Amino acid sequence: MADLRSAGIAVDSTWELYKHPESGEVAYPPLLKHLALDYPDNILDTIARAFSKDVARRHWHELLTLYLAETRAAAQDGLAATLSGCASRAHFEDLLAILDNDALGESRIYFLRPVNRIGNRMETGAGRKVIERFANDPQLGTEATAILRGRGRND
Repeated sequence: MADLRSAGIAVDSTWELYKHPESGEVAYPPLLKHLALDYPDNILDTIARAFSKDVARRHWHELLTLYLAETRAAAQDGLAATLSGCASRAHFEDLLAILDNDALGESRIYFLRPVNRIGNRMETGAGRKVIERFANDPQLGTEATAILRGRGRND
């Protein structure tokens, strides 16, 4: 928090950064710095999820590189949530590569819904075809099946 405050962002928690969307670029360097440090899992997850959507989209390649190299599950999970939340059509090939990379484990689950949404907008049924490939996957199968059945995240 001290680094964020030094950068001119007065927050008591990274969860409060959403109240300051104009500070996204200013928050980016301190968040990156602290994401690399050794924190408990819940703190790493919170830091990784604190990047604003616009900033994460602008820094997609850097955050994707961090996600792909991350070995700490909590940081990887938080980065997956951030990346999936800002994914656009321009990122579709990256999303497909993520889903096909078994080494990324369960964090890939975050990318199923964006692939379905973006793919279907690109071409009718294209996203669904990708999701069908994962219906029997041991890590992604339950979520893929829920998507194919038209269920929301909380159904």
